[in-house]
Amino acid sequence: MALWPKGFTGSDRPYRDGPREAELSLVEKFDYRDGSGVCLRFADEAGYCIVWFTKRRLHIDVGDRIRATFTIKSHREYNGVRENVTKSFNVIEVL
Repeated sequence: MALWPKGFTGSDRPYRDGPREAELSLVEKFDYRDGSGVCLRFADEAGYCIVWFTKRRLHIDVGDRIRATFTIKSHREYNGVRENVTKSFNVIEVL
């Protein structure tokens, strides 16, 4: 899947960059194997992959846009996609 550019957002110690606010589009949504939570992959305005793992049940579907605050916890590459994994994710509104 080549939806995202090759690169990470933020510094090499992103948790020190602090919280940020962005408009995100939901690109993919995967349930955990045991059904206890969900992995949400968003694209921000610059096209970076923003990942949120949560046990909360949200009523948003692929293609929906949200405004959220979050902190980048770490960077990783998964199946060829460079991901920015988040913590302290808070949905402000569904657009």
